[in-house]
Amino acid sequence: MTSGNAGRTSVWIKAVVAAGISLFASCGSTIAPLRPAWQQDPNLFHQGFPARAAQTTMQPHMVARVVYAAPEQIGQMVEAQGDVPEKQRGFARMGDGTVDLALLDVASGRWLESYLCGGILFVAGSPHQAYRMVLKNRTPMPLELGVGVDGKDVRTGGAASLGRGGLRVEPRGTFVLDHAVYGPLVFKAVSGNAALFDASPQGRTGVMQLAVFLAGDAPSIGPEKLRASQIAPLGLFPIGRPEQYR
Repeated sequence: MTSGNAGRTSVWIKAVVAAGISLFASCGSTIAPLRPAWQQDPNLFHQGFPARAAQTTMQPHMVARVVYAAPEQIGQMVEAQGDVPEKQRGFARMGDGTVDLALLDVASGRWLESYLCGGILFVAGSPHQAYRMVLKNRTPMPLELGVGVDGKDVRTGGAASLGRGGLRVEPRGTFVLDHAVYGPLVFKAVSGNAALFDASPQGRTGVMQLAVFLAGDAPSIGPEKLRASQIAPLGLFPIGRPEQYR
C-alpha cells in the first residue's frame, strides 16, 4: 500500500515528466529561426557611419559550391568526397542557411538529380544539357552575388573570382540564372575528379561557385539580441534547424 507522501511524490514526478514531454513536442514549432551571424554581431553596426563593415567587405559571407558531372560519374565523385550524401528533392540548404540553391533542366523544367555532401552540392548533368540555376535568399536583407561557372564570371566572361559580382537578390527573394554574357548555361564534359578538389577562386570546368555578400544598400540596423522564442529550452538545439549551428 502506498503511503500519502510517496503517493504525492509519484504524482509530482509524473506531472514533471508530462510537462517536459509537452515542451519538447512543441519545441520545433515555437522556436523562431535565428538570423545569420552577420545580423547578430554588434560589431557590424557603426553609429554615425552610412554603412556597416559587412556591407563593404570584399570577403564573402559564404560561398555556395556546386560540382557537376555526367550521371554515370556523379556517384564516383560523391564517394570520393568521403562524407554522407543526402539526396535533394528541389532546393538544398547551403552553408549556414543564408541561401537555398537548386538546378533545373531547362527542357523539362524538372529538378536535376543532386546530392548535398560535405557542404558541396553535387549535380548530375549530361554534356550540352541546358540548365537553370535558382537561388532563394532566406534572409530579410538584400544580398549581392558573384557567380563563377566553369572558371568564368557569368557577368563579364572573364576569369571567375570570389568577389562581389553585382548580381542582386532581394530580401527573401528568388534569383534565376540561365544565361551568362557568353551564352546559355550548359553542362560541359568533365573528366576525372579534379573539379572536386579545386577550391581556387577561379574554379574550373565542372565547378560553380556563388560568393554571397550583404548588399551595400542593406538597411543599417542595430545589434540584435536573441528573443525568448529563439532560445531553446534547457540549452538544447532547436529541432529542425541544424544549419543554424554549422
